[in-house]
Amino acid sequence: MTVTRRYFLVKIVPQQPVSEEQFGRALTDSVRRYFGEIGLCRIDPRLIRFDEKESRAVVSCRKEGAGEMEAAIGLISDVSGLAIAPITLKMSGTIKGLGRRH
Repeated sequence: MTVTRRYFLVKIVPQQPVSEEQFGRALTDSVRRYFGEIGLCRIDPRLIRFDEKESRAVVSCRKEGAGEMEAAIGLISDVSGLAIAPITLKMSGTIKGLGRRH
């Protein structure tokens, strides 16, 4: 059985630059905090790409958890004590679809 995933392009507005590891941990912690351990397993968040220079990330989750994932991204307010504002720019069924202009 193939698991269908959704991909999110996220712009990160940081107080100071954050690392891939810091953002990945904050993402997982946010999903766990708001949806619990069972929600974390069901949503299955993954950090696919992280561009520290552009302050952008591509994250994914299972299709069934896309709404919760978008909420968890929006609820991240700090990374390792540094204030950040993650903004979901786009959601797609493929990574390639995130790059397309509509």
